[in-house]
Amino acid sequence: MAFDVHHAVTDKIIATMEAGEAGQWTCPWHRTGGGLPRNALTGKAYRGINTLSLWVGAQAAGYSDDRWATYKQWAELGTQVKRGERSTLVVFFKEYEAADGEDRKRFVARASYAFNASQVEGAPEAGEPHPASEWTIPDVFDGFVQRTGARITHGGDAAFYQPSEDRIVLPRRERFATSQGYASTAAHELVHWSGAKGRLDRDLTGRFKTQAYAAEELIAELGSAFLLAEMGLEAEPHPTHASYLASWLKLLRSDPKAIFTAASAASRAAGFLTSLQAEMAEAA
Repeated sequence: MAFDVHHAVTDKIIATMEAGEAGQWTCPWHRTGGGLPRNALTGKAYRGINTLSLWVGAQAAGYSDDRWATYKQWAELGTQVKRGERSTLVVFFKEYEAADGEDRKRFVARASYAFNASQVEGAPEAGEPHPASEWTIPDVFDGFVQRTGARITHGGDAAFYQPSEDRIVLPRRERFATSQGYASTAAHELVHWSGAKGRLDRDLTGRFKTQAYAAEELIAELGSAFLLAEMGLEAEPHPTHASYLASWLKLLRSDPKAIFTAASAASRAAGFLTSLQAEMAEAA
């Protein structure tokens, strides 16, 4: 059977989630110290499904370095991948002309393979790593939330986005066991908020039908992790995270492209929320 990049990535993520069913799962996107995976040659952060795929690979192998590159890119940096090292799958999208001659493009997922800096001889010294968080809610996060312009009220025991009022409701900060738990939950609800009409208009019912709710929760969970990683902060699971594990597994098993769609939507939500920072700064 021909190699299918969607199945390959999805199977690895499913394997980590199946371990969770046995009570052994540590979610790959909840990582001590934060940090997005970055390309060692270009310095650019990986996005979407590649962020998730590289986090899964790092977790499985125990890598703490956030730098990745292809074999050829490491060679361009004057280094050598160690003999016998195994690569981690990443995806790029190759552009094709439409076969029917119409003036439009087709994008097809293709596999590429990356190696972590820990697998390379002569890799340049990394910068200061993100330390394990022992932070109170930092100014960088509070300022980020404020600049989104989202309406947030505090009280009660549940965290949720209320579309009818276009507001986020969060328990008071002291109700959370850790400050990163509060920040992760706030970011999760901000991703939900980003999908409302007039913002990203994220309607998943056409794509996911009856599984749209599970998909939206997966998008919010990934988007929260992407946002906090960009700020160098740790992500913690949303309080309802464990209850969604079975529904996420069902979704991924039935639809190999679902995780690609969810990761792309999460990256788009994170990008949208980040773009609001510049808009608010210019307005001020």
